[in-house]
Amino acid sequence: MGKIIDWLSDLFDRFSRFTIVLLFAIAFVSVLYQVFSRYVLQGTYVSDAFPSIDFSVFTFPWMEEFIRYLFVWIVFLGIGVVYKRKGHAQVELLTAFLAKRWRRRVGIIVEMINAGFFLLLLVKGYSMLKLTNGQLSPSLQINMVWMYLSILVCSIICLAHSVASLMKEVRAQSNPDVEQSEPQSTELAEIEEPIKTKLSI
Repeated sequence: MGKIIDWLSDLFDRFSRFTIVLLFAIAFVSVLYQVFSRYVLQGTYVSDAFPSIDFSVFTFPWMEEFIRYLFVWIVFLGIGVVYKRKGHAQVELLTAFLAKRWRRRVGIIVEMINAGFFLLLLVKGYSMLKLTNGQLSPSLQINMVWMYLSILVCSIICLAHSVASLMKEVRAQSNPDVEQSEPQSTELAEIEEPIKTKLSI
């Protein structure tokens, strides 16, 4: 069971990172086109050079709303990516003075609270979907369910990460010889190792 949860957590993480990069690329291109169409195609120089062409048809009024919705999805998917790596803000003033056994116990309690919160967010997110079903966005005229679906997806991803982390903490608690898992990702460790080597030199 633990391997399945870990596999789902890693799968959700890869999906989130790939989707964030894709959405960022789409948003970047959209912003560039919006600036180009507004300040170049509708500029006085282009209008004077091509007076017979109406360049206003190349300006899409819905693009600003489209970019805003892309960033909504980027933010909610990014929450799961940051949570898996324990990159969110944490108060470690009290746990730093605890023994390793008690730090693990506190970590289990914290993960149980987080899992409960994400489960509650999952239920409330589903209720929000039913409430907003049928509402249309002002410019794109798309169902607002697609926007509030980001809350539901975020809660599912974070719940999987939280359960996976909780099971790791429980296994570490039952086996005191196992070192507590570091919150840093392997990518960050690979980056920090050459820096530490240079500083020691």
